[in-house]
Amino acid sequence: MSTKRRDLYLGPEGAHRRAVYRPAGISREDLKNPTVGVVNTWSEVCPGHLHLRQLADRVKAGIWQAGGIPIEFGAISQCATPALGLPQMRYDLPARDLLAFDIETIIETQMLEAVVILVTCDKTIPAALLAAARLDLPAIILPGGAMEVSHYRGKPFTLSDLDENLFGTYLKGGICAEEIYEMEELACPSAGACSILGTANTMQCLSEALGMALPFASTVKAASTEQMVIAKETGQKIVELVNDERTPRKIMGEKVIYNGLKTLFSLGGSTNALLHLLALIHELELQDKFTLEDIGKMSLETKCIADIAPTGKYYIPDFHQAGGMPALLAKLKNELNEDINTVAGKSLSAYFNPRGPKGNNPIIRDFSNPVNETGGICILKGNLAPDGAVARMLNNTIPEHEGPARVFNNQTDAVSALQKKEINPGDVIVVREEGPRGAPGMPDIYAVLATIVGMGLEEDVAVVTDGRFSGFARGLGVCQVTPEAAVGGPLAAVKDGDLISINLKTRKLEVNISPEEIKERIASWKPKVCKDKGILSLYAKQAGPATRGARLND
Repeated sequence: MSTKRRDLYLGPEGAHRRAVYRPAGISREDLKNPTVGVVNTWSEVCPGHLHLRQLADRVKAGIWQAGGIPIEFGAISQCATPALGLPQMRYDLPARDLLAFDIETIIETQMLEAVVILVTCDKTIPAALLAAARLDLPAIILPGGAMEVSHYRGKPFTLSDLDENLFGTYLKGGICAEEIYEMEELACPSAGACSILGTANTMQCLSEALGMALPFASTVKAASTEQMVIAKETGQKIVELVNDERTPRKIMGEKVIYNGLKTLFSLGGSTNALLHLLALIHELELQDKFTLEDIGKMSLETKCIADIAPTGKYYIPDFHQAGGMPALLAKLKNELNEDINTVAGKSLSAYFNPRGPKGNNPIIRDFSNPVNETGGICILKGNLAPDGAVARMLNNTIPEHEGPARVFNNQTDAVSALQKKEINPGDVIVVREEGPRGAPGMPDIYAVLATIVGMGLEEDVAVVTDGRFSGFARGLGVCQVTPEAAVGGPLAAVKDGDLISINLKTRKLEVNISPEEIKERIASWKPKVCKDKGILSLYAKQAGPATRGARLND
């Protein structure tokens, strides 16, 4: 007896189900074929999703051509940039769970047989991966692609450059308002994800490395001819996956997660990406295979070979022209598991395509000339982070730093202190109560690092937080400190003046307080009472730690 969902639409018994689709022009004969949900996160709230209407049309055309029935529906998307440095940023990470629940709910209630998910920005790509793993129906992710690179006075310019100038240079009087207005008009020159290796583009790249998006889909220019062709191929390919019964859990197993982590370290991508991979690892119930110690060791054994902004010289469109993810994966061939399923074919070899410049490739380097001798992200431990913390290894002007703590219980106060010039060279800014439960919602506190860089303090001031950092961030910042302060982690015991030591080379994060003193301070500490409602209150009660991806359902 067949158990395909399409069988539920057949015969007199399926009349009610068929009736609700008939107003969309879907006939009784159509519903004998596989139904494919096309999740379109189009919106006008950010440039990453502006072009997805056109992309969805191409996907649907490919599905029709391959014999499937596309059924499109909208889902939330967001870019929390307007909330940068503000309390509303706490809603950023929860959007990941909301979108995953959204996709799961519609696909299940509508009894669809497969899904193509169109997503671009920071939390939408990981949400798509989580939903695909949870549903375990044939699925392909179609990334929204990359924004063009703008130029300001002859130099490449992106939204992160605007941030650093606005939060720092402008506020200390280095540039005038008219220059900020000029930058504003240039920062986002097209649709797509901002053209640096922030979280959005890191996650787009990883969707390809995990075998869940087609080759070149992650770095292609948004709304380009090449992207339209990939979109149509995605629609055709999803029907093939249905016929082959190739589902996400047949793709994203232990070997593929290993590939994803290895690729992240080789790329030198966002620290947020590690948080999202940890969430996916727990969704796939692979946490026993990938402890934080295992991941830290993997980073030590992996060379970073991609030279991409914000920590490198080049941009995502340059990376694409240099061969994109297929060229990077081809370089990593001997370090990856090739015998895996993917949405493109039966093995990762379908992605190995060293398209791009022959000979020396300054953007995707050889292992003999890496950007960094170890992975672009490192895991730190110590008495301030007994369960772990995360930092970006690349372009840190102070990979080792020791200084007195300046403690703040939210990022707004920390930014204010910087702007008032109350932070001294050598200080370590501690921003706590910004973790999954403490904020609640684990906001991005990028505004603190952007202000430090904009004020020219990146060689003198470091940041430690139980919150997150944007992929835009530069400078020495240690984030995702676990346990977080809100659950009585050591960060809650830190006081102004305590000496904090950060050493990226030795992977240590320490505070000069004895175990007895930490215990005594925590004993007199009282957790704050959450007064938030809605999804933030759920995070306050149910969010897991950063080491498990800050998943809401832990």
